[in-house]
Amino acid sequence: MLVLEGARIQYSHLTLSYPDMHIAAGEFVGISGASGCGKTSLLEALVGRDFRGEFSCERALLVGRDIRMLGEARYRLLSYCPQFAQNALNPKLTMRQHLRLTLKGNGLSYDQEKIEVLLERLRLSVTLLDHYPAMLSGGQKQRFVLFLCAVKQPELLILDEPSSALDVITLRDIVSFLTDLRGKTTIIMASHSQQLLSKAADQIISF
Repeated sequence: MLVLEGARIQYSHLTLSYPDMHIAAGEFVGISGASGCGKTSLLEALVGRDFRGEFSCERALLVGRDIRMLGEARYRLLSYCPQFAQNALNPKLTMRQHLRLTLKGNGLSYDQEKIEVLLERLRLSVTLLDHYPAMLSGGQKQRFVLFLCAVKQPELLILDEPSSALDVITLRDIVSFLTDLRGKTTIIMASHSQQLLSKAADQIISF
C-alpha cells in the first residue's frame, strides 16, 4: 500500500530524517513521537498541498506508484485529515452541501443508506446535515470531517493528531469508528498519545 524509504526533509534551519515505512493494505499504523519531531512535516510533505520544506527520499510508493508523480490524482486514492481540519469547514455551507461537494469531486453518487450508516457509527444525527458549521459543537465538527474523509471510500486514510482538543467521549467515538475500519481501509494516524495508539494501531512507528 505505502512504501517510504530514505525520507528526509530540509528546512533552512533544520534537517529531519525518518525511518523506513512499509505499510500493508488494510493495516492500521500509528506514528508516534513528541511534539516537534516532524510527524506533521512528513505527512504534509507526502500529501499536503502547500508544503514549504524540501522533501527527498529514495522511494515513496502509493499502491505501487510514485506518490510524487501522482499529483492531484493521489487525492482520489486517499483522504487526509490534518490537525484542526474542522476549522477549514466553509461557514457558508451546510454539512449536506459539504457532503455533496465531496461526493461530486470524487465521482460518487449520493447513497442515503451508506451515508446514514456512517453517520450513525460516528454518533451524528442525520438532521445535522442541514446545519451550518457554527451550529455544531467542536466534537461534532471533528466527527463530520472524519465522516467526509471516510465517505470518499479512500484506499488510504491519513489522520494527523485527531485527538487534539477533544473531549473523552468524542475521542472514544473516533477511536471506535477507526477500529471498525481496520482491515477495510489502510489507516495512518499520527499522535503524541502512546495510550491512544496502543489501543487502536496494529503497529507503531516511532520518530
